[in-house]
Amino acid sequence: MRSLHHESSIIGIGTADAIPQFANIKEVTSGDNVLVAAVGGKKLRVISMFLVAAGTVTVYFVDGANAAVAGDATTGIALVANSGFSLPFNPVGWFESASGQSLDINLNGAVGVAGSLTYIEV
Repeated sequence: MRSLHHESSIIGIGTADAIPQFANIKEVTSGDNVLVAAVGGKKLRVISMFLVAAGTVTVYFVDGANAAVAGDATTGIALVANSGFSLPFNPVGWFESASGQSLDINLNGAVGVAGSLTYIEV
């Protein structure tokens, strides 16, 4: 596997190349919220992220088929006001959607969360 090429921002995945893409996170609605729309035949792999909550909320990540991809509906990731987390760059990724599915965040309450994520299509 090739490493990140700074001059071209391309990540080598096996014999293919993937271009990192970015998505803002700015959600306030309880339930599933689409962060990245589905891409036909592609998985959406998160390679870095940060997230901060405005209040107490539990979050977890699912794909468009409502399959948990990070955390789960039972335990989730508990956040309190002005807390959050950061996932540094990981070339193999932290988690991914199923092929052809969106990447969503689920909030257990109507509490604002904000941040950003970097992903690749594989």
